[in-house]
Amino acid sequence: MSTMVLPGTYIEVRAEGLIAPGQVTVGNVGVVGTASKGPIGKPTLLSNHNDALSIFGSYDAFTQPTVAGSPLSLVRALELLFASGASTVYAVRVADTNAKKARYSLASATGTAAVLTALTEGQWGNGLSVNVAAADTNAQVTNEVHTGSAPPINLKYAPVVKSARNRISVHFIATGITQQFRVLYDGDPAPATGEVKIAAATGVLTFADTITASDTVTASYLVDKSKAAKVTLQLGLATEVYTVVDGQNLVDQITSAPSAWVTASPGTKPAELPAPTVPATAFAKFTGGDDGAATADYQSGLDPLLDVDAHIIVAAGQSNTQAGAALDAHCQKASTDVFKRDRIAVVGSNPAKTGSSPLTTTDIATYVDALLGNTVVSDRIVFVAPGILTTSAAALDQPVNPVLLPGSYTAAVIAGMLAGMPPHISLTNKTVAVQGLEVKFNNPQLTELVQNGVTALEIDRGIRVLRGQMSDSGAFREITTRRIVDYAKYGVRSAAGPYIGLLNNDRVRGALRATLNRFLQQMFNDEMLVAYELDVSATRDEQIAGIVRVIMTLQPVFSINFIRVTMILS
Repeated sequence: MSTMVLPGTYIEVRAEGLIAPGQVTVGNVGVVGTASKGPIGKPTLLSNHNDALSIFGSYDAFTQPTVAGSPLSLVRALELLFASGASTVYAVRVADTNAKKARYSLASATGTAAVLTALTEGQWGNGLSVNVAAADTNAQVTNEVHTGSAPPINLKYAPVVKSARNRISVHFIATGITQQFRVLYDGDPAPATGEVKIAAATGVLTFADTITASDTVTASYLVDKSKAAKVTLQLGLATEVYTVVDGQNLVDQITSAPSAWVTASPGTKPAELPAPTVPATAFAKFTGGDDGAATADYQSGLDPLLDVDAHIIVAAGQSNTQAGAALDAHCQKASTDVFKRDRIAVVGSNPAKTGSSPLTTTDIATYVDALLGNTVVSDRIVFVAPGILTTSAAALDQPVNPVLLPGSYTAAVIAGMLAGMPPHISLTNKTVAVQGLEVKFNNPQLTELVQNGVTALEIDRGIRVLRGQMSDSGAFREITTRRIVDYAKYGVRSAAGPYIGLLNNDRVRGALRATLNRFLQQMFNDEMLVAYELDVSATRDEQIAGIVRVIMTLQPVFSINFIRVTMILS
């Protein structure tokens, strides 16, 4: 408050009572997997499956993958996630050291005019192709820079075409002014002050003004199509067309207005025109692109998710034995007060059997034993089984649709369902939108699975989740309990954050209590809590240390898992 010297009214506004808790969610998904294109190791925010296809490309056939034994997993998992209810997904592509970008070198008369490289690693780049033909339009040269040290100044390319698009400007170092000059051509009078004449055949610039060695001339102009080439990039039915005067000009155009598909770098002879393709209508393929899917490092994809608000984590196509321990470690780390990003992970089972022969009773028993032996027991891991039948969009999968996917893809379905549900709504007895199951468990097997922390799917009036639960049987066995508590933690941080740095007195602590109470009351109204208690206080020692103590007693809501009926007959 300002010092009161002059008579008048002095007002201090204390706005702590208006602080409201922010909106929070625990339904964002983070998924890590392999793909044919897209950035590697960088979380990309997606809101629908079309975005996923555009950024990460299509998946290959599950039954006949491009790399044997390593089908691309990311986009397939994203397809299942969005179809099951997810709406906000952070996707991270992972790859091994074999991931390479496809390339093509544009030949010139005596070397290489330019080298074109796919934007991201992957075999998608091998689908790019390029054609070089005679130009059918004049070429645009933009912002060609010359110093005034060697008049007359020659434009780099000729013949120059007379056009209203031609621009010549001079930056005069003495005044700091950049002046646009009126452009004259062959047949016009000699230039006056403020004018420049272009000799079309040679590109020589003639000024009436004095241009010093320290001044800078910038030219943008059209070059006759007879001295240019048309470079056409093609991917599927889409094309990008560049009319260029040499390799460097192509590099400049792609750098200034970035291509959707490639980057460009100068070749050994960037001053030469790219040589025409033979035959003239052919398109030459890019080569060398590799997905790097065979031994992809999933841990390298989990670490970037520590920096985003993802609450349900999936390692696409990775089973409990492959990624379960890493997922648990990641969730435990993210849920500490260091990162403050509380989350759970959903992981699925290995295939019940390798090969295509039908499952036998012995195969199913062996599979159940493997599920019961799961060692990833955690209050932040949901372990799901069995695998599912679903339709694949890959061309080579069409004859065998629906394809059988292992439990590692069931995890994506369950994660999508959780993402689409409020935190207090249970998975138990919810229908699952898949075409079939890898295994139909009998009642004794289902009993054992439920008792050992497996979220099993069953066939009963459709396909349903038998019981949604964490893999640990402790206090957080119910998924809803874990999610409600995480939701409360996010909300409390959101509500309390604006109070950091304010006064630690009764008035401000009272406002903090009111803000927290509004959040908890809303949880109560939404039926996430059946009751709660809240106390906000600070002893004198705590005030000196800058601490406010908040004690909350929460009673989360529980779902009906059993209905016990006693029938008395008379």
